[in-house]
Amino acid sequence: MVDCLNCLFRFDEAQNLIYEYEKSNKPSFFMNTSLLSGARNNRNRNLSEMIYRRMKFLFPDEKQDLVSGVVLLSNMYASVGEHELAKSFYLFNKELLLPLIGPSLPSM
Repeated sequence: MVDCLNCLFRFDEAQNLIYEYEKSNKPSFFMNTSLLSGARNNRNRNLSEMIYRRMKFLFPDEKQDLVSGVVLLSNMYASVGEHELAKSFYLFNKELLLPLIGPSLPSM
């Protein structure tokens, strides 16, 4: 349902749905990521930043999952022409990305 509301750019309703859900359930990383993705698609910088900060607060120990948030927010910055901000944000959060980089095989 959150994703459907995001596709229609009805972010207030999507946020209210998430808040209602979280009153009786633990916060859902996937609902918040969906909301961030919708805000990125709408190029809504303020909402994207707010959602990312909320995700970092709610899920501080889920570093690997926050990688998707870093990429979404970096892409949003780039889509509105803030290329330097996108690059610096991405590089600032590079420690989240490092565990994804594995050892390479030697070339033969």
